[in-house]
Amino acid sequence: MDDLRGKRAAGGQPIERVLSEWLAGARLAEALRVVQLVKAELNRRGVVLTWSVSQVPVDEEGPCRAGEPRPGA
Repeated sequence: MDDLRGKRAAGGQPIERVLSEWLAGARLAEALRVVQLVKAELNRRGVVLTWSVSQVPVDEEGPCRAGEPRPGA
């Protein structure tokens, strides 16, 4: 089965890095849309992807994006 290791995105960056960086900064709705697209493509190829999303309580200071310091830190 083909995987992403060694693949390059436009600009020559490894695709894993591009996806990781994008997901780290993505809003939940954007990430969910990508997962839905991936699920649809895998389904078309006969692969079943099962996934779920849960919401966790957020500090009073508010949420922070992945890789960013918490507000006030």
